Amino acid sequence: MGTRRDDGAARGARRWWVAGIVLAVVAALAGGGAVSGSDDRPTSPWSTPSAGGDGVLVLPVIPVGGDLPDGRQTLAGALADVDRVAAVGAGAVGLTADLRWLCRTTQCRTGPLEPVVSRALELGLRVYMQVNSSPEWMRERGRWYAPVGADVERWADLFAQIVAEFGTDVSGYEVWNEPNIDEFWAQGPDPDEYADLLKAVWTATERVDPAVTLVGGVLSNNDLGYMSRLSAALAERGGNAQNRFFYDVLGVHPYAGERGEGFDPEEPAGTRDVRGEWGVKDMTLRGVERLREQVAEDEGIERDVLIGEFGYSTTRGAWYHVPEPFRAAYLANALRIAVGWEWLQGFTVYLWEDDPDDGFSIVGTPSEQALERAATALQE
Repeated sequence: MGTRRDDGAARGARRWWVAGIVLAVVAALAGGGAVSGSDDRPTSPWSTPSAGGDGVLVLPVIPVGGDLPDGRQTLAGALADVDRVAAVGAGAVGLTADLRWLCRTTQCRTGPLEPVVSRALELGLRVYMQVNSSPEWMRERGRWYAPVGADVERWADLFAQIVAEFGTDVSGYEVWNEPNIDEFWAQGPDPDEYADLLKAVWTATERVDPAVTLVGGVLSNNDLGYMSRLSAALAERGGNAQNRFFYDVLGVHPYAGERGEGFDPEEPAGTRDVRGEWGVKDMTLRGVERLREQVAEDEGIERDVLIGEFGYSTTRGAWYHVPEPFRAAYLANALRIAVGWEWLQGFTVYLWEDDPDDGFSIVGTPSEQALERAATALQE
């Protein structure tokens, strides 16, 4: 999640499953625009059309048996959460397939995910799924020590088991999470290692269901240096325009700011560059445009993009700090900017929870109220 790493142990404990809220081509919440649902679903303040005409708000649901602050998710609780997603007019749910939990042996259990996916589909909701973490029998050091060597093929086979169960009932499968930072690639980020993983997952899922969509990159910030090396590493492994360099959609978390300060989303790309381990990181929101252009030049593919996380913290001194009520204005303006990106499949506002201990939490704050008022006014 961005580059912030010390903003609360509670968030770290649940970070693996929170996907946030994804708006697929987001309606402007300030300065004009319109909000509507898909043709066959009721509209709500949070439902918006996508470039394809069928994408709307995505809300996260913890799978049956998933970790909750007070214990484990129950079947009743998971299904109630799916019903809540449908009731607010959202178009999709986001789930995590945590392989450390689901694949305690070489045979994965999809049962904890199945009732949630089934209920979502019954209600006309789309499903997105992030597949991440290493099982204990593979990487005893921890879930975020990514597979390397022979474990790469083993992990890809586990991924393929998830795909074999759900296929295109899942609209997109994210491959890992933020591999360019050491919190989620714990042995130390390595574009060559992640390229090995992407190719192995692509190859394994091609055998099971070539129609599924894989989201690759899933980067922390607009990490131009890492992405440049990743594109080169994929080419070295046989990636080309015909096999799409082993992924379909570019994933990124383009948080705008630095420690103690969030940047205005209007700031032009290239005005807030920093030097990371692999080269330049563009710390503006608009750096997404720059990242996508670089990928198109390096890979020859004009890709769609999924912004899996974006937000600001109200905690003084935290990464991307913006106090209320300025945060509400920044978020609304970020969504307005996103409307102009026809290639944007989704926009995630992090963190859609009511958690007073987490400065990124939006529910129950002036940010939520301001966004609701703006969306409702536009709908009227």
